[in-house]
Amino acid sequence: MILLTLRDLVFRRTRFIVVSLLGAVVFALLFVMTGLVEQFNLEPVDSVDAIGVEAWVLPESAKGPFTSAPTMPTSTVDAVDAAQASPVVTSRSSLVEEPGTRGEEVIVIGHVIDGLGSPDVSDGRAAAAPGELTADESMGLELGQVVTLGDESFTVVGFTKDTTLLAGIPLVFMPVEEAQQIVFRTTDVISAVLVDGDVGELPPGFKLMTSEEVADDVLEPLEGAIASVDLVRVLLWIVAAIIIGAVVYLSALERQRDFAVLKAIGASDRSLLASLAIQAVLVALVAVGVAAVIQLFLAPAFPLRVRVPARAFWQLPLLAVVMSLIAGAVGMRKVMRADPSQAFAGAA
Repeated sequence: MILLTLRDLVFRRTRFIVVSLLGAVVFALLFVMTGLVEQFNLEPVDSVDAIGVEAWVLPESAKGPFTSAPTMPTSTVDAVDAAQASPVVTSRSSLVEEPGTRGEEVIVIGHVIDGLGSPDVSDGRAAAAPGELTADESMGLELGQVVTLGDESFTVVGFTKDTTLLAGIPLVFMPVEEAQQIVFRTTDVISAVLVDGDVGELPPGFKLMTSEEVADDVLEPLEGAIASVDLVRVLLWIVAAIIIGAVVYLSALERQRDFAVLKAIGASDRSLLASLAIQAVLVALVAVGVAAVIQLFLAPAFPLRVRVPARAFWQLPLLAVVMSLIAGAVGMRKVMRADPSQAFAGAA
């Protein structure tokens, strides 16, 4: 029966190829959508981890260091009872690569040089003096390039990796004093206090947020976008089911007389059902295999990083097989209804 199924696929190879390619396009988009959701979920975790602290001290009225504009006196650092405490400035700004060009939105992180908040760099070094900054490598800058942020000029001395927030806004790290001047025009104000180790009682009017809570807070504004992508994924699964279900149903219609003949010579319903099921599964698996290659070319075209998780390469084929069997259920009912007497009917 398996050999008969394969010969039928060869006989209808044009349809098999066309349907597999259509399915591959749909599954490639599913790979990409899965990669986008993965990026949305991992982006804040990676970026907050790059700052490298256990918790943040913020005003009670602030939602989070990146989803609001917290301010506090610089003297708050001395009032925080912690093993390690360091001031930090967080704010959105615009970075201009060349005079006269449009600026790119960035998130400024002002940190104490070689203190808490200094990021790990993938190339070059961290900012160690006034007039220096470290930027995320996604910005496409070059080491030694001079850029403008606010009214000040900075030299790019290093790059960080996977340090973006809020769907791709890159982080820029610089000495805290310069960030204070750009954002607040004074060194008497900071955004938050970074802490590591044991933390005692906080001054009145302040709260403690762990790094995990900060990452969750940054993800919250993207929940609508993630829900929209998930809806698109559901719609793509429906389209894939329709494509595979349609080809199985057409195959069942065209082979109804063949099934009647096979039943007349003693073939069981189970073996005939298995024949259609094998066709559906083969179409789904070939489509997913081609899609895994197509997504390699699709992903770089997206403005956001597409991070397809390794689990998608076994989950998607498994779900595709289950979906193909469910989608082909209508066609399989045709097999059950095939009448052996049709094998002896006239050509009419």
